[in-house]
Amino acid sequence: MKILDDVRNISKATALAIAGLVALVIFGLLAASMFVFGFGFFAQKTANFRGETQKRNQVEGSGAFRAAAYNHFFDLCAGVQSNEASIRNLEDELHATPAPTTERVSIIMPSLTALRNARAAGINQYNADAVKSYTVGQFRSRSLPYQLSLTAKETSCTTASSTP
Repeated sequence: MKILDDVRNISKATALAIAGLVALVIFGLLAASMFVFGFGFFAQKTANFRGETQKRNQVEGSGAFRAAAYNHFFDLCAGVQSNEASIRNLEDELHATPAPTTERVSIIMPSLTALRNARAAGINQYNADAVKSYTVGQFRSRSLPYQLSLTAKETSCTTASSTP
């Protein structure tokens, strides 16, 4: 009987040891899962991949974005040309015969300043967007100039300039 009791005690001890080992493995797996998923380790390690994929889907894969970006440069250039036409018209009126009244001149001068500022803002926006080769700049039409000049009197939106 003594041997039988010893065998039972050993079986119980073995079962407890196995149960303890299983509990330790489960606890280790839970701790590892918390580290990987719970504390952002997984998200942090895959951020570059996910960001690149999102950029590709949004910028290169989206037909709507491509069309909007393509048209964006034409719209900016046309806006600059519209401002230049308005500036020319107001300057013609300012130098016309008979000369405009003092009251009219006091309206024309601030309008010219505002139009020149709007023209400069449009040119600066066009130039800034044109160099964004990672996003919107890659969709600028080759028929448009690479950059617009602030010092040019007239902007052309139909002839290509040399691209860098």
